[in-house]
Amino acid sequence: MKLIGQKYLLAFLLIAFLAPGIYVYAESEQENIILKMNRDLEEWNLNRLSAVQSNPESKLIEFTTDGCSGGLSDAWKGFANVFPEFKQHFNERPPWESCCVIHDRAYWKGETVNGFDARLLADKALRQCVLDYGAKNSKRLSEKFNISEEKILTQFKLTSTLMYRAVRLGGKPCSYLPWRWGYGWPNCELTSD
Repeated sequence: MKLIGQKYLLAFLLIAFLAPGIYVYAESEQENIILKMNRDLEEWNLNRLSAVQSNPESKLIEFTTDGCSGGLSDAWKGFANVFPEFKQHFNERPPWESCCVIHDRAYWKGETVNGFDARLLADKALRQCVLDYGAKNSKRLSEKFNISEEKILTQFKLTSTLMYRAVRLGGKPCSYLPWRWGYGWPNCELTSD
């Protein structure tokens, strides 16, 4: 592994383990030190992505989506196929999967001008979309499963928060993951700068 790859991995792990709640603070006007470090790392990657996008040999592929990334949609489908009762109650795909497809559209193109803020906005919109689905359907789900609306809403809040943190951490540009910011473009090249 090249030295730059090791540095990138170390920075990724540092952010992942030292800052489990950093994105909660993105709501405030004051950025804490960890958020600034995260922004600086992401800006560096956005510059790398911008170089890929401006390269005449780079082509943006047609839009594709995997539903809810990170294997969420696939795991849901697999679980539904193994447990027919689960499928009967919850269907074969996450009920908020349309939120993920909207989110994927923003990630696919991967804007680099104000890219940090654009990605943050897309991630917040995903979280809010899942919360809105829960709010809209909490009464129906409460009656269907004989669970209080409060518990239903708590589960949607937990789900939306976990999804938000997952995309904040795993969706960074140039991460080489298939669901990264700018996944419609070729992978960024590692350089020694």
